[in-house]
Amino acid sequence: MSTRVAVPLLRILIVVAVLAILVLQAVFLPWLSGDMARDLPAEAHMRWPILTLAVLGLLCVQVALACTFRLLGFIASGGVFTHDALRWVDGIIGAFVGGGLVCLATIGYQSATIAGPPLWMMVLWAGVATGVGLASLVWVMRSLLVQATTLRTELEMVI
Repeated sequence: MSTRVAVPLLRILIVVAVLAILVLQAVFLPWLSGDMARDLPAEAHMRWPILTLAVLGLLCVQVALACTFRLLGFIASGGVFTHDALRWVDGIIGAFVGGGLVCLATIGYQSATIAGPPLWMMVLWAGVATGVGLASLVWVMRSLLVQATTLRTELEMVI
């Protein structure tokens, strides 16, 4: 598949994903937390903190998607090997670290109040590990981009 097809297709998918996450943040999660607070009145005090953490976690996903959207623009314009692209890669790294921290904050909050089911706590710990792992992976990819940018700059000076 050529980049002429792949880049616009990925951009459409990213826009759809961001819009779906917005609907999830603005409609579904508040509705679900309201139902849970009504069904479990003893735990109703946890509604707003958990809802806030969920919205923040999804915001991290949106930031990573927005940075990826912008990086796709660099592919189309041929500016991937520039220092401007590094800012957007840093944004992706920050989003992954932020997502891991949101999972860790959720673990801390739930451990201090009412711990969730063991499977839920395992999912949150997996979220922490995934955030750290993906941030590390993108950090390595960033260092490769820095090296490629440096080599390209040196090559342009020679030519």
